[in-house]
Amino acid sequence: MKRTLLVMALAVSLVFSGLTVSGVHAESKLDQTKKELQDIRNRKSQKEADLEKVKKQLDDSKQKMNELEKKLDEQNKKVEKAKKDLQQAEKDLNMHAAIFKQRVREIYIKGDMGYMEALFSADSFSEFLARFETIRLIVKQDRTLLNHYFEAREKKEKDQQTLLAEQNKLKEEKAKADEEYQKIAALVKQHEDALSKLENDEEIKQEELDKIRAELAYSRGVYSGGKLLKPCNGPMTSPYGWRINPVTGEAKMHEGVDFGCPMGSPIYAAASGKVIENRPSNGYGWIVVIDHGGLATLYAHMYGNTVTVNVGERVARGQKIAEVGNNGRSTGPHLHFEVHKNGQPVDPAPYLR
Repeated sequence: MKRTLLVMALAVSLVFSGLTVSGVHAESKLDQTKKELQDIRNRKSQKEADLEKVKKQLDDSKQKMNELEKKLDEQNKKVEKAKKDLQQAEKDLNMHAAIFKQRVREIYIKGDMGYMEALFSADSFSEFLARFETIRLIVKQDRTLLNHYFEAREKKEKDQQTLLAEQNKLKEEKAKADEEYQKIAALVKQHEDALSKLENDEEIKQEELDKIRAELAYSRGVYSGGKLLKPCNGPMTSPYGWRINPVTGEAKMHEGVDFGCPMGSPIYAAASGKVIENRPSNGYGWIVVIDHGGLATLYAHMYGNTVTVNVGERVARGQKIAEVGNNGRSTGPHLHFEVHKNGQPVDPAPYLR
């Protein structure tokens, strides 16, 4: 009899010793996970600041590009006008050059006799002087006009060359601005990808922290409350186990089951117990956790304003505790339901009636 009692005492001692060691380990892991989560959040805050900074640079670069595009468009219009002006100057020059050539041809054919005949056929000396002045003015006018059109064409050519040089300079500036914009845009993408990874790491670490807290909070022992009540009136749409996450597209362990229920449908306590958690949770929206003694149930994706129970409150089996929502990472209204045994998630199916 004494030997039996000694064995039982030793067994109880080992059990409590194991629980204590496990508890100490969980406490240590909790502190470490908190530090890791804070480190992720610090890096996330820094990355958000970096992202805002490069986004400002991107906005400035875009503004610069817009201004250069506007200037280049105006310069293109000036170049096009200069091109038309030069074409008109060429046309005018060609026309007056043809007139001048025709006059030279007539002088060549008739020789000086044409002008001499016109001069000496005058009836008086005054008429002779008048005709001489007329001929002199005609020749002078022809030469002046021709020089004028030559000068006009040269000026238009110089103007066009100046505008083309300015246009090429603007094109170079625009090309550099485009290149700068692409570099900054790539940097923004790098920061966004890094931030997205940190947000994912934060969610994973938060879930890890929640599980450790649950491991410390949930009671141990053997559950004796019988089969669990189905927590809402809807079909099971996703079972426990590995699956492709419908939001992220990644393979991930689904640590509970989903019930497809309309938005606002009542959620019931699966068994009598004590509410030990009632809070927001990354990815899960708002959660409620009820400890049933040796077993705990978790209800997720609700909105906080629909929850009707508080932490520390005892609830009865079948009591309404909240309403179905679409909070957190969710593709539609549904209830995510988990069963935890000794702080660890297990398949709820065998526990549901």
